[in-house]
Amino acid sequence: MRRVLTPFAVLVLTAFGTWWAWPHPAVTLRVELGGRGLVVDRWGRTTALPETVFIAATGRNTRVRIDNRDTTYQTLGIFGAAAGSVRNFSVPLPGAYGGFCSAHASGGQVTYVVQ
Repeated sequence: MRRVLTPFAVLVLTAFGTWWAWPHPAVTLRVELGGRGLVVDRWGRTTALPETVFIAATGRNTRVRIDNRDTTYQTLGIFGAAAGSVRNFSVPLPGAYGGFCSAHASGGQVTYVVQ
């Protein structure tokens, strides 16, 4: 029995370690059908897209993922995504970035603060 469990345990620990070390986006922004914007954390919890999104810098390039589940192109400040697409972007330096946001009900602005 031990001969079977040892390789299985090594396989499971290797898979978990690979998943944990793999570069994940610092933040995922999701646009639902109807254009409602959400921020998704690493564990899948969602909150409404605020006007200012604070992002923890993750080294030289901070990754931001846009998951557009809507039927139209969405502009989220400096990022944009075609209908039904998932796009990954890199922010090279800490700072404040902003622009027009089509995922806000008022059609307002969104600012990303990478710190």
